[in-house]
Amino acid sequence: MSGVRVARADDLGRIARTATRAFADDPLFRWFFPDAESYEAAAPNMFGYLAGKSVSFECTYVTPDAAAVGIYLPPGRPEPEPSAEPQEAPAPPPELMDRFAAIGEAMAANTPPELHWYLNVLATHPDWQRQGLGTAIIAPVAERCDTEGLPLYLETQTASNVAYYGHLGFTVRSEWDLPFDGPHMWGMVREPRQLH
Repeated sequence: MSGVRVARADDLGRIARTATRAFADDPLFRWFFPDAESYEAAAPNMFGYLAGKSVSFECTYVTPDAAAVGIYLPPGRPEPEPSAEPQEAPAPPPELMDRFAAIGEAMAANTPPELHWYLNVLATHPDWQRQGLGTAIIAPVAERCDTEGLPLYLETQTASNVAYYGHLGFTVRSEWDLPFDGPHMWGMVREPRQLH
C-alpha cells in the first residue's frame, strides 16, 4: 500500500491512459465500442470524465505514477459542481445511446438502496498487473468503509474479476444480463468489518 495517494487534477491524463489500456478487452467497453478505433477514440474522454468527478471529491486513489487507479464515489454518489460551461459534443449514434440507457437502467435496478461507497473503476496498466497494486488501491477506501460502517459496492463483467474481488472480501449481491447481446454482469458488495 506504500505510495498510494489521493489523485489530483494534474493526474487525470495519466489516469485516463491507464484505464484505457486496462479496459481495452473488457466485455462491457467492447459492447459499447466493438472495434479498437472507436474504443481508443472514446475511452480516454470517458475515463477522464469519470475520474474528474471522483477527483473533485478527493476519492480517486493512484499509485505515484498512476499505473494503478481506483475511481470511487462517496455515499449518495453526489454530482460535483460544474467547473465550466459544458461544451457541445456530437450526439452519439442511436445504437450507442440505447446501450447507455440500458446499462443505466440495469445499474440503477441493482444498486444497493443503503448508503455505500461505490468503486466505479479499478484499473491497473497491463504492464503492472498481478503485483498487488489493485489490492493496495482498494485498501484506503475499504478501511474508510470499516470506520464509517458502510459497504463498498462495485459492478464487474468477468468471472475472473468475481473471483479476484471475492478474495478481497466482496460477495455477489446480484447478477443480470444486458440487452442487445450485452455482457453478463455481477454486482458485488464488501460489507464493513467490525472494528475492535
